[in-house]
Amino acid sequence: MAPEPTSHADDDPYASLDERQRYELDRRCDHHPPKDLATAEAHGRWRAAIKVTMAEAMRSLPPCRETSMVLTALDDALMYGNAAIARPPMVNGRRPGH
Repeated sequence: MAPEPTSHADDDPYASLDERQRYELDRRCDHHPPKDLATAEAHGRWRAAIKVTMAEAMRSLPPCRETSMVLTALDDALMYGNAAIARPPMVNGRRPGH
């Protein structure tokens, strides 16, 4: 038996979302290429900093579950840091220093 047709929400990710929710969906999910050279350089600095820390963890820590968790946490830090650099600001979100 064929599955039931899906609702319009499955076809249109914006269905039933208000303007703030639509902005947040785009902010979280869309690709945000570097807007300028300074942003691209910020990504590079962040990646380099995480890479140095990850290499030190690989050199210094014994091969065990905890080391694997450290490396995974650094993967997460790399991803979240790049997202923080790339994504536009949150609506009504906190700004640095405020």
